[in-house]
Amino acid sequence: SHFLSRAFALQVLSAHGDHSARYCGDLQMHSTWSDGSQTLKAIVDGCRARGYRYAAVTDHSAGLRIAGGVSLERFEEQHREIDEINRSLCEQFRLLKGVEANIRADGVVDVELEARSRFDVVVAAPHSGLRSPTPQTERMIAAVSTPGIHILGHPRGRIYGSRPGITADWAKVFAVAAREGVAVEIDGDPSRQDLDFTLARDAVAAGCLFALDSDAHAVTQLRYADFAVAHAVLAGVPPERIVNFWPLDRFLAWTSSRRARCGS
Repeated sequence: SHFLSRAFALQVLSAHGDHSARYCGDLQMHSTWSDGSQTLKAIVDGCRARGYRYAAVTDHSAGLRIAGGVSLERFEEQHREIDEINRSLCEQFRLLKGVEANIRADGVVDVELEARSRFDVVVAAPHSGLRSPTPQTERMIAAVSTPGIHILGHPRGRIYGSRPGITADWAKVFAVAAREGVAVEIDGDPSRQDLDFTLARDAVAAGCLFALDSDAHAVTQLRYADFAVAHAVLAGVPPERIVNFWPLDRFLAWTSSRRARCGS
């Protein structure tokens, strides 16, 4: 429920143009390194065409084989390619090294503690148990309590017409996320729209940070971020709590502070 049409989402954005103007970078997307169809260069070109200053490519971790999960050795290769791209851009744009880690059934994130520190951005997201009516509050609390996690990606894991997603005491999950400084995501994929604006209001009340992302698997899907921004507007998310609105130096200071916990 509470899925927006693109026409309505654009109507919301047209009334709040400042939000779109403040959007600096998309923090969840997938490339040909895992299950995306876009190369890293295409991602950079597509994001720059939208006026972004940075973006994170977050290919799937090795634990999600069905989505072409990437091993740590292959991530090292990807990081070398990202370094080359960033050097060629001469600080006009920054492609961040990210990963979408899988939250296992017990709440453990499938990228090990030391490995999490190798990434600029770690998104942790559930990909199993998404049709179960059994509450999974403890699983999600464990995930957002994990050192070095930056974003709780598509928190419920719902898909329109296919699965309802995780049931949990979200107020409790959001309270822990707020305490830990982990951002909760509004995933703008039209079939996900997760969190939607009604549940996002509970995260606002809990004091959460937010990440508004496209979850793009192709350059044409970068516009899915518009849905995420529209939900944030409808939820009344304070702009200062949207990490995508932060300039790169502030954003990296936040990710570094979270990553430092990997060594504590």
